[in-house]
Formats: sequence, structure tokens, C-alpha cells
Amino acid sequence: MLALGRLYLRFAHTNHGMFELMFRHDLLRGNGIGLRDASEELFGVLVDLVSRARPDAADGPEPPVVAGALWANLHGIAELRQWGSLQTMVRSDDVEPLLRAAVAAHLGRRITC
Repeated sequence: MLALGRLYLRFAHTNHGMFELMFRHDLLRGNGIGLRDASEELFGVLVDLVSRARPDAADGPEPPVVAGALWANLHGIAELRQWGSLQTMVRSDDVEPLLRAAVAAHLGRRITC
């Protein structure tokens, strides 16, 4: 989960224009790129990871909800970092502690690695 989060944040930081465009389904609709299908497939990977990380979380939110919340959290970290807001408030450009906090918060346990 941390490795996936690191890749997501690194891609957002180094390919910001593409990162922004990737989530603009409204702009890319009908152009034959198949963005929605690709997005759903990748989101399925995240849901599967959440399911495996929380095998006994029957009383909590369903894995797609947790995956959506985690994705929104990581996306927010990426955007706030790009805008410079994160560095101003957290006083660091290091997103690793934020990544770890986000994953731990959504999976309900401390994460190592």
C-alpha cells in the first residue's frame, strides 16, 4: 500500500499536467482513450489491496469506500503539495509522513515499510 502511494505521489509531482488531465473525465469523454475503464481497473487494484489489508474489518466501511477515502486523501496530498500549501503548513516537502498517516488512518493500524 505504501509503495503504491509513493508511486502515486511521485507521478503527481513529476507529471503534474498529465496527473491533472487523468482525472478530467469530463474533458476526455468520447475521445476513444478509455480513461474511465483504465481508472476503474486501477481503482479495483486499490480496493483489492484494502481488502487484503483489512481481512477482518467486517463491521467497518466496505473496501470500495475505504479505497475511495484513501485515494481522495492521497490526491489531496498531491494537489496541496503542488500548490505549495502543504509545505507552508507542514513546513516540509517530505510527503512520506503524510502518506504513512493517511494509510494508517484508513486501514486502522500502524503501517511499516
